[in-house]
Amino acid sequence: MGLFSTPGKAIRAVLLSQVAMAAAIVGLDVMGAPGREAPGLYAPPAEGPNVRPYRPDLRAPDPARPGAPAMRPMPEALEFDETEGAIRLSGQIAPGDADRFADWLERTRPESLRVALDSSGGSVSDALALGRTIRTAGYDTVVEDGAVCLSACPYILAGGVARQVAGQGVVGVHQHYFGQSTILPAFMAVSDLQRAQAGVMDYLVQMGVDLRLMTHALRTPPAEINVLDADLMAELGLTTGEG
Repeated sequence: MGLFSTPGKAIRAVLLSQVAMAAAIVGLDVMGAPGREAPGLYAPPAEGPNVRPYRPDLRAPDPARPGAPAMRPMPEALEFDETEGAIRLSGQIAPGDADRFADWLERTRPESLRVALDSSGGSVSDALALGRTIRTAGYDTVVEDGAVCLSACPYILAGGVARQVAGQGVVGVHQHYFGQSTILPAFMAVSDLQRAQAGVMDYLVQMGVDLRLMTHALRTPPAEINVLDADLMAELGLTTGEG
């Protein structure tokens, strides 16, 4: 797997991103949520080869409803279900969702061995915990046609033993932050951000995913999403040819 030739390169990329991340967070706090159109995840990008606007509260069109609105509401917390031969996780990743999922698995004891994802992201720490739960249970992960896996969700995808993304599934990454996005933590807790980013890097190594995934995330502001193509996901080990 093509990891960085030296750990220093990966660490340097993370360190250089911190000031940019802090500035972006402050900018979002000062300006408020962007009042833009729903992201055209399936349309040609407006700027750059893969960058689209990011809206965590919206999901992809419903393929079962031709002529339905371009985007649909995304639940504010993950919803768990088992249908059509898969455990289904859909919605934004809210704090506490990892514990809720572990409790749901204990109660329902699903028979499926595959986890289908449709999430716009959210809590990074919960995404990492969800990924570890999935890997420990030996589940595969998939992003099906018409589903999205954005922001922190690709860390859940990385937890699968085998990992697949369908041709019309959308996977994207961008900068993220940990904790409350207030002005003081953004500038004064840089060491905490670096420690949290190191935890993400450790997780990716454990899951067998190339650390270069972080560079694609770190160069993309939080208000946008960098959509990864199939070849790049395979090259980075985010997807596998199995399952």
